[in-house]
Amino acid sequence: MRALLLLLAVVASLPGVSAAPVDVVLVRSDIPHEFAIALAYSQSTGIPVVATPPERLSPEAREMLAGYIERGYRRLVIIGGEEAVSREVQRQVDEMGYITRRIGEADRYGTAATFAREFYSSPGGAVVVSGEGSANLLTAVRLSSATGYPILYVRRSGVPPAVIEALQSLGVRRVLVIEGDLTEEALGQLEGYGVRVVRGDVERKPEGSAFKVFAAFLAGAAAGLLLSKVRKRRRSVPREVLSPDELRVVRAMMQQGGRLTQDVLPEMTGFSRPKVSRIVKELVERGIVEKVPRGRTHELALKRQLE
Repeated sequence: MRALLLLLAVVASLPGVSAAPVDVVLVRSDIPHEFAIALAYSQSTGIPVVATPPERLSPEAREMLAGYIERGYRRLVIIGGEEAVSREVQRQVDEMGYITRRIGEADRYGTAATFAREFYSSPGGAVVVSGEGSANLLTAVRLSSATGYPILYVRRSGVPPAVIEALQSLGVRRVLVIEGDLTEEALGQLEGYGVRVVRGDVERKPEGSAFKVFAAFLAGAAAGLLLSKVRKRRRSVPREVLSPDELRVVRAMMQQGGRLTQDVLPEMTGFSRPKVSRIVKELVERGIVEKVPRGRTHELALKRQLE
């Protein structure tokens, strides 16, 4: 138990992830948008996720929760309003001995925004994806777990007020969006609030495919009584989280075996020295590049490889 508590303390200290008082997350089994929020958070923190039907706890969910509470864990958060996870489910969980709270707003946009504000601490960025389809949810989960950024949902035609409030309160400076997922109007609105939009060029998934993968995951979790485990931080970074300029710098470093001096980058990339300095500074802040003084320049080393 002591070792596990120490490990959780280390995970909670990772950039962007808040040390929120929660031991387990409960979500409805057939709402992929809310499950995506929980899954991304779980992959960043190791906090387990349990899925349940909306009206009553399933036998599998009850067994998982019973096994977890036997080990001394009590704090549970429900994602979704009472239409998603009923008051009866919450009553059953309370009777098991859990101390429950609920994150559930009027819609998925508000729910995701509230969860981000309460469970992420100054992440510096966010993964923004359309809340009107499920085609890009798995990509959003992948980006969120790789960067420690929360997932926020927007409408293709605009940004809901709850999301704007979350961006401002979290101090978000950059948002990652999936190419073709949002309209230019929505993208322009995001940029109008002073955030830098980074568009990822990723392969589009057929509409509905993400939901099928979620359903398969949930079925497997129920059958095997799986709980999420603490994972090591990824030592790779998806290409789509980098801007084209950042990608050019990283590729130049990869050509030199992942290590070079900063003064050679202007010639290798065609960028000015001030632009190289700005790009390197951001890559260092995000933990992608390590920078060490070397004479009048700096030696750079890639800490995370491209996927």
